[in-house]
Amino acid sequence: MQLVSNSKQNGRFVLTKPNGTTGHIYVKDGDIIHSEVEKYRGEDAIFTLIAWGEGKFEFEEGGFDVEKTITRSVTSLLMESARRIDEWKLLRRKIGSIDSIPEFKEINKQERRKISLSTLEWLIISKIDGSHSISEISEETGINIFDTSRIIFGLITSDLLKLKS
Repeated sequence: MQLVSNSKQNGRFVLTKPNGTTGHIYVKDGDIIHSEVEKYRGEDAIFTLIAWGEGKFEFEEGGFDVEKTITRSVTSLLMESARRIDEWKLLRRKIGSIDSIPEFKEINKQERRKISLSTLEWLIISKIDGSHSISEISEETGINIFDTSRIIFGLITSDLLKLKS
């Protein structure tokens, strides 16, 4: 990506997973302007694509008429991607597979503590029913797999959730 950016090229990267899922990253004058994979667009799509552990990519030169959904510089995106890759490795060690199924832990009824949740955490909690996997929850909420996994890990750490074995 950096090579394409430095040479100010126009085109798109086509990324394909072994299961056939395809994602695109569009570049105009060396700047990443749009990305899409599954139902994700913009930066969420970029960060979903970097979570892929394997696959192929190719670069197709040319101009593509797509809306601009990304404004960050390539360097900033790559730095954030590298940070997320490092964090993703830690998350994967803690949660195992994205096919793991989170469920609520039994809570001691005598315990009284305040819990503050963000809007994204509420969205994810609303989909936890003991039968949906982390990847299914990500898909249902429209929150990329990295952020979904990070939030579920935080809720596990807070002793609110556990993963089914």
